[in-house]
Amino acid sequence: MSDNAFPDALPAQYRLHWYVIERVLGQGGFGITYLARDTNLDQSVALKEYLPVEVATRRPDAKVTSRTDEHEERYRWGLERFIREARTLARFDHPNIVRVLSVFELNNTAYMVMRFEEGETLAAALERRHALGETDLMRVLLPILDGLELVHHAGFIHRDIKPDNIHIRSDGTPVLLDFGSARHSLGHSRTVTILVAPGYAPFEQYYSSGENQGPWTDIYSLGATCYRAIAGRAPLDAIARSKGILGSTQEILVPASAVGGGRYSERLLKAVDRALSFAEKDRPQSIAEWRKELTTGAAPAAAPSKVAPPQHAAPRQAWSGARAPLVWGAVGGMAVIVAIAVVPWLASGRREPPPQTAAIVPKTLPEAPPRTDTGPRAQDTQTQAKLQELERKLEAALELQKKKESAAPPTSPAPKAKARPERSSPDQIVPRQIERTPGTETAVDIPAPRLETPPSPAPVDLLASAERAQTRGNYTEAAAILKQLVERGNARAMVRLGDLHLTGLGGVERSDELALRLFRGAAELGNSEGQQRLGDMYVKGRGVPQNNLQAYIWLGTAARSGNTAAKTEQERIAATLQAVEIKQAEKLIDNLVERLARAGKEH
Repeated sequence: MSDNAFPDALPAQYRLHWYVIERVLGQGGFGITYLARDTNLDQSVALKEYLPVEVATRRPDAKVTSRTDEHEERYRWGLERFIREARTLARFDHPNIVRVLSVFELNNTAYMVMRFEEGETLAAALERRHALGETDLMRVLLPILDGLELVHHAGFIHRDIKPDNIHIRSDGTPVLLDFGSARHSLGHSRTVTILVAPGYAPFEQYYSSGENQGPWTDIYSLGATCYRAIAGRAPLDAIARSKGILGSTQEILVPASAVGGGRYSERLLKAVDRALSFAEKDRPQSIAEWRKELTTGAAPAAAPSKVAPPQHAAPRQAWSGARAPLVWGAVGGMAVIVAIAVVPWLASGRREPPPQTAAIVPKTLPEAPPRTDTGPRAQDTQTQAKLQELERKLEAALELQKKKESAAPPTSPAPKAKARPERSSPDQIVPRQIERTPGTETAVDIPAPRLETPPSPAPVDLLASAERAQTRGNYTEAAAILKQLVERGNARAMVRLGDLHLTGLGGVERSDELALRLFRGAAELGNSEGQQRLGDMYVKGRGVPQNNLQAYIWLGTAARSGNTAAKTEQERIAATLQAVEIKQAEKLIDNLVERLARAGKEH
C-alpha cells in the first residue's frame, strides 16, 4: 500500500474527498502527516491523519482500527479529542500560529487539514548557525508571543514549544507549529502527561496532572528556546536540575546572563533566566508580563527583512525549483491531542525524529560567521596542543597510579581500604583497563584513574568549591579548580570542565574536541552524566563524526544508571536505527556496563 519507509501510510495519489495525497511528510507515534493537494482550491495542504500506532493499525482496505478489543476504548477516546481539538484550533486565525483549515472523518479515523508552509524550522536554522543574534532572536520571539497569547486567552496551553516546533517561513516570518499537545488548561481530571522534550519542558510536565500547568509552562519552554539560541545548546534538563535542588547531585544550570553576557542585552538575559525559574510561581505568569520584561526600554523589533541570503548560502538553494516542505514531520512526529489520554502506552512508546526534509534558507536570518571551535577539522594547532597536553596529563595520572599500586606492600590490604572512601557514586568507579568497544568506529580512550584521596582538601570539597564559584559567575576560578581535579581523575570534574569548553567560559578554549575528550574520560569512569554528554556529542556530530549508533550505545549506558533524560533521548535515536543495529547495540551496552561494574569491584 505504501513505501517501506512508512508502511502504515496511505499511498501516493490516494484520494480523501477532494484531497489527493502526494507524499508523506513525517510519522510519529500518534499520527502521519502528508503533503496533499486540495483539488477544489488547487493548493497544497498539510494533512494529519490520526493513527496512534501503539493501539491502532491500518487494514488492507485503508481503514484504521484498534489492534485489540481492549484498545478500542482508548482509540475512540483519543479520536474524539483529536476532532474536538482541531475544531477548537481552527478558531485561531493568527499569522504566527499554524492555521487549521478543516477536519473530517473517513476510514474510521480523522484528518486535520492545515495550511502548508515552506521554509525551515528554527532548530534547523540553529543547527546551521549555532546561535542567533539578539535582533534576529527577537524577530522570531515577539511574533510567536503575540500568537501564543491568543491561544492562552482562549484557555489553552501549547505544552511542547521548542525549536523544532517553530517554523521560519521562506519570507522570514515565524509560525508556531504542532498544537497536537495543546490542552485546555482548566477543568480536566484526566492526566495530561505527554512525551516531553528534555531541556525544554519544565518540571511540572514530568509529574503533574495539569492543575499547576498554565501560561508559565509555555513561558519556560520559550525561555529554554531562547537559551538554545543564545548558548548554542539546550539548557539542563528539568529532572537533572531537580536532583541538584534536592541535593542528590551538584547539578546547576549555567544562567543565560553568564552564557550570553557581553553579547546580549542585560534585559533579555534576565528575562530568559526568569522564564527558566525552576518553580512555577517564580516565572512570569502571563505572556503580557514576560513581554514587558523583554521589551521595556527597547525599541520595537524591526520588520522582517526581505534581503537575499548571503552569497555563501547560495548552494543550499540550488534545488529551490522544487517545493521545500515545512518540517511537518515535526508536526506528525509530536504527541497529538490523544497523547495525554494514553499515558500507559506513552511511557513505553518510542519517539520519532522529524523527517529529513529540504529547507529554504530564511531571508531574514543571515548566515552566521563560520564557527571557530572545529578543532582538528580546521587544523587548529592550539586545540591540538591542548588535546596533547590533556592526553599527557591523563597518561601521567595513570602511570602514577600504577607506581603507587606496585609500591604498596602486598600483605597490607587493610590500610589501603582505610585510605580510600567508600565509593557510592558512578564517578568513583576506576577501571584498570578499558577495552576498545567492539563494532564501533571510535576507539575508547583509557581514562585517568582516581588517585589516592589527599588528606586535605578532599575532591568532593574541591568540586563543591568549583560549583559554588560557577554559581557566583566566577568561571575562571571554577575552571582552575576543575583542572586540578581532572588531573586526579575526577569524573564529575571532567564533565563540568567539558561543559566549560563547549561554551568557552572561564578563560578555557571553546573546543568541541576538548569537551569530547573530557566527556569520554568521565563516561569510561562510569559517570552517567559523561555518558549522556558523550552520546549527545555523537547525536550532534560535535567534535566527532555524527553517529547515531554510537549515540545509542552511550545514551543506553547512561540510562542503565537511571538517567531519565538519556533514556528519553535513546528512545528517540532508536527510531533512526534498524532492528539489527539496535540488537547489536544492546549487546555492546551489556558488555560495557558489565566491564564498568567489574572494574568498580576490582578497585
